[in-house]
Amino acid sequence: MSTTMLYTICVLGAVGLYLLVRPSRGRTNRERGLTAAGVLLGLGAFAGLLVAAAERVGPPETRPELFFTIFSLIALAAAVRMITHSRPVYSALYFVLVVLASAGLFLLLQAEFMAFALIIVYAGAILITYMFVLMLAQQAPTADDDRGQPEYDLNPREPAAGVIVGFIVLALLSRMALDGTAALDPPPTPVEARQAAWSELEQLPGRVLEHAGSDMRLDAGLPAVEVEPAADGLTAVVRGGGLAEPVTLDTDALPENVQSVGLALVSRFPVSLELAGVILLMAMFGAVILARRQIELTEDETREAAGMRRLGHHDDPAPAGGGPDA
Repeated sequence: MSTTMLYTICVLGAVGLYLLVRPSRGRTNRERGLTAAGVLLGLGAFAGLLVAAAERVGPPETRPELFFTIFSLIALAAAVRMITHSRPVYSALYFVLVVLASAGLFLLLQAEFMAFALIIVYAGAILITYMFVLMLAQQAPTADDDRGQPEYDLNPREPAAGVIVGFIVLALLSRMALDGTAALDPPPTPVEARQAAWSELEQLPGRVLEHAGSDMRLDAGLPAVEVEPAADGLTAVVRGGGLAEPVTLDTDALPENVQSVGLALVSRFPVSLELAGVILLMAMFGAVILARRQIELTEDETREAAGMRRLGHHDDPAPAGGGPDA
């Protein structure tokens, strides 16, 4: 597929999405026709991208799995519905679907750390905050009556700018995914990948001792071990602690994905890890201090801060000239 055709598909998708999120969406026949046109344009753009991706499909072993397609469709449909639905509560529910589907895609890519981090950060923090905001928002009296909702809940703010920027990014990413991968280095072969994993195992002596023989387990205080992988990468020889006979390990001893991520965070990005810990610690201290200040305020101080009259106004000095009892 040519670059012009790809960009044309993205433009059609942008127009269709704008017709779905445009302001002043009503229930007249004209508005319904524009909404239907937006749906058709969006489906046409999606079909065009599928055709472009199908042209690049290689042998059967490189084709996407069934669950990858299912999670992708769920994430895409939920994302569109999240920004086009007029009810914030339903938008939050669609956002949950986007998070879960994206986490499923990460799991299929063997990125368990990213999947659970996505759920913890978004579903455990941002979404909870969003739901508290929804609880304080003004709701319509009935499900079919939107007149009770404020203007910012009915009409999106600057939808054209958001759609244009989003589809520019989509066009660039689609172009890179379809034609830009040729400039990348070829992926490592299975043997090269196993060789690299064995080299990481030298930095995890505890895992080596876990899978090593009984003689090496007795010397649990080994300062370091030496891992020498075989030519095929299926086995490796471990030397350490002055053992006369080497210990052979199979591929079960290779570090898992989560262990590799933890090793990379500690060995390659220690400063970033420490900074993130300090920021989270200071945020926790700030939340505790703010909560204590709110608790320590008396009822009179709270009313005075809100501009209301203190309950203990009878303790105030009498005005000049005396009161009625003077």
